[in-house]
Amino acid sequence: MAVAVPLARTALFPNALLNKTADPGDDATAISLAPNLSALCQAYIGKLNTYADPRPNVDQINGDQFVLAGSQLGCDSAQNETTIAVNPANPRNLVAGTNDYRVFNTREGRNDGSGYAYTTFDGGRTWLNVQLPHLTFQTGATGLLSDMDSAGDPAVAFGPHNTAYYANLVFSRLNNASGVVVSKSTDGGRTWGEPSIVHTDGVDSSGNALPTPYFNDKEWITVDQHTGTVYVTWTSFGPNDSPIQVSSSRDGGNTWSAPAAVNPASAFTPGGITAYSSGSNPQVNRHGDLFIAYESAVCQTLACDQATDHDAVIIATSHDGGHTFTNQEVAYDYDFPVNADAAGRDTLTGENFRINSFPQLTIDPVTDALYATWADDRNGLYDSTTGASIKTNGDVFIVSSRNGKHWSGTIDVGTAEDEVYPAIAAYDGKVAVSFYTRTYDPNGIGLDMAYVAGDAEDLRDLGRHRVHRITTQTANPQIQFLGVGLVSGKILQGEFIGDYTAIAMGSDGVFHPCWTDFRGNPGVTAPNQDAYTQAIGLDD
Repeated sequence: MAVAVPLARTALFPNALLNKTADPGDDATAISLAPNLSALCQAYIGKLNTYADPRPNVDQINGDQFVLAGSQLGCDSAQNETTIAVNPANPRNLVAGTNDYRVFNTREGRNDGSGYAYTTFDGGRTWLNVQLPHLTFQTGATGLLSDMDSAGDPAVAFGPHNTAYYANLVFSRLNNASGVVVSKSTDGGRTWGEPSIVHTDGVDSSGNALPTPYFNDKEWITVDQHTGTVYVTWTSFGPNDSPIQVSSSRDGGNTWSAPAAVNPASAFTPGGITAYSSGSNPQVNRHGDLFIAYESAVCQTLACDQATDHDAVIIATSHDGGHTFTNQEVAYDYDFPVNADAAGRDTLTGENFRINSFPQLTIDPVTDALYATWADDRNGLYDSTTGASIKTNGDVFIVSSRNGKHWSGTIDVGTAEDEVYPAIAAYDGKVAVSFYTRTYDPNGIGLDMAYVAGDAEDLRDLGRHRVHRITTQTANPQIQFLGVGLVSGKILQGEFIGDYTAIAMGSDGVFHPCWTDFRGNPGVTAPNQDAYTQAIGLDD
């Protein structure tokens, strides 16, 4: 589903070169078919779950299924890569989603991502699990979508009148077909309609494969709260570049505009923003202005081979409904080190799961202030001669703007131990940032979720705020999804935990972090990847 790295790489050291190798899709990285390998979760089948009662953390998953084939045979199916949105008309109504692998795909002979929404009307105490209809082959899709085997990269946004929109990447495991679709609920997430197709490549209207050089990936969605216009962004990975694309719908998701490039290669100037981009995240303010945060390479030439070339957090702005954009670099973005053993993905020291430095963007619906967050390894320990990573030290960073034109300096809200996958929410001058951290298990592989929150008037003060632990117990991220080291030949447990986390804040001042947890549901299931959340008041 989501691409773990942008097309160009950050040079942490002046003499390092940017790597321009395309890396679309997560295919075998996420799901291992090797029957002779055993995921860690299999060791817990039939045994008591030794994790404690997770309350006040809440497991959102109910009605889970067992994996029917492959290296996770017999384990409870995984859910990862979380998204969550709060209804602006009712803060107790939230909709969340994940990559949900509980449905078996007979064409593949394995469980695969199928698209589920999790809905609450009691502020997050209980969650209804609803399968989105007809996204993929295994969920009864017809026509064009019958060629699609997996639905992922979930992204949820609320519009006016209790209407929720749920975007998914869909793609085939058998050929190069991929696309972006949107499902809609008009009752706050209880029921969902048929998917609307935003864009596809590599497939015709009957579901037959076509040749294509493009792969669509890492989509996101937002809605204008006044006009109801829906915007979807994604990355179009092609043979020569990977621009961010945007499409809009002004009729409730029934029809979509032709894709428009947010950062076209034809507009490149030396020392400027390239079309080697990914990780887009759109938001709309009260005036209808569209802002899109993404990671891109800023280079002297399109070869991206100069000492000053670097990755950056970019904010694209459109005042005409997504027809034209200005693109502005707002911060440097330093990637995590590449792990050659783990399929060349970025990882933390001692971990196997892939990570990225994509930004997440939010707009305070009361003040119109913008906030972007990401994690990178600028404070990691590197060999001064070779540039090789010695030990990662991921930190979470924030930039902000009152108007989308002038941006603050970069503010570190990290805790001095590895943090990744931050998410950010804001309401009426208050900001909350949640993230994974190894702070509570610095010598091991265990992860926790934590947050910082406070008044947005002085984000530097927010950076000094105490970090609050969310998870009630450290958990092992190596429970599911394995691979074989390309260098060592050893089994690498836990290569995929999802490529982002989420958080939402409502008008009641309560925020809801949402993450992939590794404890399963103690007392109900064995350890496995489940979607967790918790309702937290700003004064908690």
